[in-house]
Amino acid sequence: MKSTLLLSAALVLLMPAFPVDAQTEAGGVTERKANTRAARKAEQAKTKGATNQAPLYPNATRESPEQRGDKALQKDMEALFKLQEEEGAEDKVIAKADEVLANPKANAFDKSSAAYLAGAAWQSKEEGSYGNAIKYYQRAVDENGLHNNNHYRAMLQLAQMLAAEDKNAEALVEVDKFLNETKSEDESAARIKTQIMVGMGKPADAAALLEKQLAANPNDKKTMMNLAALYMQAEQDAKAGAMFDKMRAAGLLTESKDYDIAFRLLANLEGREKDALAIIDEGLKKGILEPSYEMYAFQGRSFYEAEDMTHAMEAWSKGAPLSKDGEMYLNVAKLQLDADKWAAAKESAMQAKGKGVKRQGDIWQVLARAENGLGNKAASTAALKEATKYPETKKWAEAALRQGLAQ
Repeated sequence: MKSTLLLSAALVLLMPAFPVDAQTEAGGVTERKANTRAARKAEQAKTKGATNQAPLYPNATRESPEQRGDKALQKDMEALFKLQEEEGAEDKVIAKADEVLANPKANAFDKSSAAYLAGAAWQSKEEGSYGNAIKYYQRAVDENGLHNNNHYRAMLQLAQMLAAEDKNAEALVEVDKFLNETKSEDESAARIKTQIMVGMGKPADAAALLEKQLAANPNDKKTMMNLAALYMQAEQDAKAGAMFDKMRAAGLLTESKDYDIAFRLLANLEGREKDALAIIDEGLKKGILEPSYEMYAFQGRSFYEAEDMTHAMEAWSKGAPLSKDGEMYLNVAKLQLDADKWAAAKESAMQAKGKGVKRQGDIWQVLARAENGLGNKAASTAALKEATKYPETKKWAEAALRQGLAQ
């Protein structure tokens, strides 16, 4: 398997925060602020009206307990539900929920409901950690008083947050328990389990899960992208390449990010470099692929290794202005020297100097040769003297000075 030099950006797709419930599709558990006022009202309706809901998990082995709290806590529970309607009332919800949980008269329904709502409140307010939300969702499940819809919803939230905290073994226990008890093929649970497998360093197992999802929805582009990347991680290169061949043939590459991910993955598959270049060319011709430094870096390197210096120079020249440093400008300058393009090499070297490179001596070496080619002997000599100050070009520059000519 080839070095994954260009793979990191593609693998971003593998780590989505899978949405559960009232959270947004784009962010899942990582978007902690998903508990907007509307979301909290929806959550209230789910919790209070669970007994009127159609069962989400009709094959579940668990029988929903009676959804009735102790009469002694009726006012407290009504107050707790009402607090959900207030904007920014997370702290009040948590405080009221703690009162209920501490009340010795609270029954399983009261405790599970209070813990569930406190978990949602903590999920909304916590930054950088889900420790408190996990604690309350776990309590909601353990008290075993929720309607199946909310009980299993809390279990999924718990699994997802444990995974986000890198507690993958615990998360796997929860999601497997969910799947075993519900006897369902819940898509959210499958996505969460896939995420857990990735976190546990088991890409082949994660790929197997995604294969099932893809079988149910054969043209789901996101699943195909993720599956191709998982095949790469599992060193199943042939499968990864075949997945992108299938996507391309089906016309599923329709966005810049599609082409970007495709060329990055194909670039890391043995024998697929030409296909990666073809993907880039196709995306550019269609006006879909947005040019990037990484794209031009790959193009230039591929052409350079194929000894096509003209196209390597062209690609690197386009990528150099997009670079954070001057290394690509320096590569361009060296190729321009070999093509006897002295003025262009000098300009590229100055661009490299302005953006910064690791080997400063190389810049002065290029400038010495470029000035010599332009007939500027004094400037060439001055550049040679500068080159003697750096270990990478010291011996070369000293020899050139003795000869009186920049080589």
